[in-house]
Amino acid sequence: MYHRWIFIFLMLFNFIFCQQENDPAPPMKSDKFFEYATQPPTTKTPIINTDRILEYNVSQLLSKLVASHDRRIRPNYGGPPIEVNITAHVTTISAVSEVSMDYTLDLYLRQIWKDPRLSWESDVEDSLTIGIEMVKSIWTPDTFFPNEKKSFFHEATSHNSFLRIDSHGNVLRSIRLTVTANCPMSLHTFPLDKQECALEIESYGYSTRDIIYHWHQENAVTIDENVHLAHFTIGEHKIVERVISLSTGNYSRLTAFFTFKRNIGFYLIQIYFPSSLIVVISWVSFWLNREAVQARVAIGVTTVLTMTTLMTSTNASLPKVSYVKSLDIFLGVCFFIVFASLLEYAAIGYLMKRNRNVPEASPVQYYETGDGVLKREASEKGGRKRSRNRRQSLKNYTQNNNGTHRRGSSSEQIDQRIPLLSMVAMPPIPFKPRKVWGFFRPAQVDLFSRFAFPIFFVIFHIIYWTYYINQ
Repeated sequence: MYHRWIFIFLMLFNFIFCQQENDPAPPMKSDKFFEYATQPPTTKTPIINTDRILEYNVSQLLSKLVASHDRRIRPNYGGPPIEVNITAHVTTISAVSEVSMDYTLDLYLRQIWKDPRLSWESDVEDSLTIGIEMVKSIWTPDTFFPNEKKSFFHEATSHNSFLRIDSHGNVLRSIRLTVTANCPMSLHTFPLDKQECALEIESYGYSTRDIIYHWHQENAVTIDENVHLAHFTIGEHKIVERVISLSTGNYSRLTAFFTFKRNIGFYLIQIYFPSSLIVVISWVSFWLNREAVQARVAIGVTTVLTMTTLMTSTNASLPKVSYVKSLDIFLGVCFFIVFASLLEYAAIGYLMKRNRNVPEASPVQYYETGDGVLKREASEKGGRKRSRNRRQSLKNYTQNNNGTHRRGSSSEQIDQRIPLLSMVAMPPIPFKPRKVWGFFRPAQVDLFSRFAFPIFFVIFHIIYWTYYINQ
């Protein structure tokens, strides 16, 4: 009896212990558990693929529109001309060149027109955005840029364009283009100039009887705020609609004018400041000694050659125009001043040479010796030396005569220095430099140049900048 109860107790203990080991642990309440937890099965209902049905309906609609559409004939053929509205958004202006007379810009060109043949009545979609392949199946305006030099479409990674049609037959075509357009420039005030460049839009084949272009809104042309140029500041732009007459008829043309104001900073640093400094350097010779020939000539020749090099290098990067630019006037005046500084010293040197005192010839005296030989003696140049020599000669002559009377026979042994011919020197004439034109002496020419040249250059600067900045 006792063993039976023990056996039952062991069996119950084993059963309870094994049951606890087989039971799974309670799940942790984590994000992953709720994320991957198996959702309870729901009642399956039949799913209708509405996307496939809509795609099929749109395909059928486009096929129907294309089948009833002749792309060779414009909308409203035989009726009033079709109106094409244009908008443009400029994203980049990469270059404005005065050498090639053109500028390059990237823009989004949008054309809007109405083609009743592309309208439909359907509750499926009010507007459809279609691939560019659809353009080959419908009529589109033959728009081009009359003043372009070259242009191209962007095709990375696909053709950058799209076509949008609504249920009323309104068509929107958008294209991304890069256009290099011609821009005739007037460089009379270069580099203080403003240039106005145009972008023209026109139909190549359709005259005003078939197509009339309009700007879509007053702000139909916009420029991105991030557009900046190195040499120019972009000013205001304006738009114009007009009709031009050609030999093949009248054509509707749209024109957008862009204003570019040239930045003067580059030319101030590279041209105006260096040329003005060269002019100032040429004035250093006015303060040098007039006898310093090598120094003054070296400064004059160096500044002239430097101005010549600066003018040549500047004009090499500009178009070969036949008129005078404002930069040519400035450099020409600077070159004239530098060259005048060199001529000023040449005039000073000529006047100094002309007015230099010529040394006088020395008087010559002849004496007779005791042997009957004539001696020649040149007197000194100075007035005091000549007087002292004459007094000494007279003293010697007196002593010789007295000795002759006392000694008698010894007169033959002493030279008789009797002057036979004496050229008495005139007193020295004081040096009086001749005046230049009756007003200036050579010393005064440098003094005059020290003030006249800077004053003239300052007055020129005032007149130059006042005139061209107000243009």
